[in-house]
Parts: sequence; structure tokens; C-alpha cells
Amino acid sequence: MNKELINVRKANKDDARAWFTLLNKVWRIAYSSIFPEEVFIENENEIEKRIELFQNKDQNSHKNIAYVAEYNEKIIGIMCGTINSCYTHFHDNYAELMAIYVDPEYQGLKLGSKFKDIFEKWAKDNGATKYVIGVLKDNCNARKVYESWGCTLSDYEEKFTKLGIGYSEVFYIKKIK
Repeated sequence: MNKELINVRKANKDDARAWFTLLNKVWRIAYSSIFPEEVFIENENEIEKRIELFQNKDQNSHKNIAYVAEYNEKIIGIMCGTINSCYTHFHDNYAELMAIYVDPEYQGLKLGSKFKDIFEKWAKDNGATKYVIGVLKDNCNARKVYESWGCTLSDYEEKFTKLGIGYSEVFYIKKIK
């Protein structure tokens, strides 16, 4: 595979179906040992609603960012974030890197790092001095990636319930230079 043929660009409304198809695929693989099958079925059943919401939202502005990576006109990676963290514990100049997902067939090409760099520049340009990444406590692979980026695990942990099962989310923070 020629990495130079990968195109990273801002997401647009026409990317919605491919965005959520990739998201559902990666979720099934990344979280198969964490979530029950019903979570994946629920996500797949809500795809049309999610597509509509995506298409009606301004994905790229001074408040939001969304990018895709394409190879041979197929979306193989996605990233999105916001300038104002939705976590009540992280506010006052905290941007939030909400999602980075790369198709497992294309992992290892440093797409996650490229997305991170794009996000950090955008967040800094829009006034953030630091950012937060929420991650399932049991998602060891993602946590290793965030640690390799120089992110620091915060002391804060949040519990949430999905289909009657409790999960823990931990948070990584990073100052923007």
C-alpha cells in the first residue's frame, strides 16, 4: 500500500453513511470484548438517524472539527472534536478530542497521529490550551496510544450505563504547545 495515496480532508455531509459504517465496523472490533452484541445491533439500527444528524450539523467550524482519511475513495479513518469539552469536569479552555477511529486494515500507518496533529493545531487556533480524551477504562489499546502521544491520565473517572451494564470511562489530558 502506498501511504502517499491516502487523502486526509475535512468531512462533509456526503461522508455520513461511510462515516457511520466505518464507526460501526471499528466499534465491533475494538469493543467486542467489552460490550455485549446488543450494543452493536443498537448502533447499526440507529444508523439512519445518525446520518441525518450528521448531515444537519456543521462539522467544521470554530466550534467543531471532523476529518476523514480516504484510500482509493474509501473512508478508512475518522476524527472529530469540539472546542468546548462536553464533560463537566473538564472546562476552562479544554477542547475535546471526541473520536479517532481507523479501519483495522489500515492501522499502523500513523493516521491516528496525523489526525491528532490536525486536531491540536485546530484547537490551539481556536483558543484551547489543553484537551481531553475520554476512553473506556478497559480499552487498553487506545490508552496505550494516548500515552504514547504524551497524554496524562487524569484522576477523574466517570461511570455510565449502557443496556443496564455499568462501564467506567477514564480521561487523558494534554497541554497544547
